[in-house]
Amino acid sequence: MRPIKISEKLNFVAVKLRMQFGDTELAVGTGFFYRFMGSTHLVTNWHNVSGKHPETGKCLHSEGGIPDRVAIGFPMNSIKDEIPVIQWDWRVLNLYDDENMEKPVWNEHPIFQHRIDVVTIPISELEKTAVLAANEEKLGLDRLQLRPGLDVFILGFPIGISGGAHFPIWKRGSIATEPDVDIDGLPKLYVDTATREGMSGSPVFAQETGFWTPEDKDRMDDAVLGTGRRFLGIYSGRVGNDPFKAQLGVVWKVTCIEEIIKNGLIKDAQQQTG
Repeated sequence: MRPIKISEKLNFVAVKLRMQFGDTELAVGTGFFYRFMGSTHLVTNWHNVSGKHPETGKCLHSEGGIPDRVAIGFPMNSIKDEIPVIQWDWRVLNLYDDENMEKPVWNEHPIFQHRIDVVTIPISELEKTAVLAANEEKLGLDRLQLRPGLDVFILGFPIGISGGAHFPIWKRGSIATEPDVDIDGLPKLYVDTATREGMSGSPVFAQETGFWTPEDKDRMDDAVLGTGRRFLGIYSGRVGNDPFKAQLGVVWKVTCIEEIIKNGLIKDAQQQTG
């Protein structure tokens, strides 16, 4: 048995989610972690944890199942036969604080609620895992200049498929709209990519290889030769119902995640002092 080399740190960002009601699995999705304001949060789509379509409110499961918990696959550094290996620890997170499923543990956007298909859940005890947050300093991310046509990679689990063990599949695409321009009055952009169910909640990274200039820089002396990456946001599904027509995916911007986390921390502080 030889040690397996994991060549890409981003593989430790995306985690597989199994939405469940009791012990019954209802769906598979994707999530990741984000560090902000001194805390760490699980980030995924509202429709993953609620089991409902964010626009129509209709149940997504064919038999009307609504998840009450989510199983999260954490990569763990381990030793087997004196050889370093990666194993997975599945932890169950309850999605509600009450038996009637009326008090969800997740936080939504303070203004748009679930019109922004993103939720965050405070989480701890990640130090013993091999998970890396999407904005982790160890990833060495860059301030790329975002523009239409720039490559993106969506890391997730299409139709539940993993890239060996429980590592994510990388789906390639490109930014399809002006990154600074909001769509439908909401902080989202479109990417050109062919994605599938199971990738909802995936982290999205922009990438540029070659000779490029960091954001807010315009001098040749500031140019970089090599590969640069930037965390772009969270993927939440395709535009329209037919995956073979527009082939456009929705990415919610980083600002959404930070606004949700900040508001959740404010609410927690108010409850503690109230």
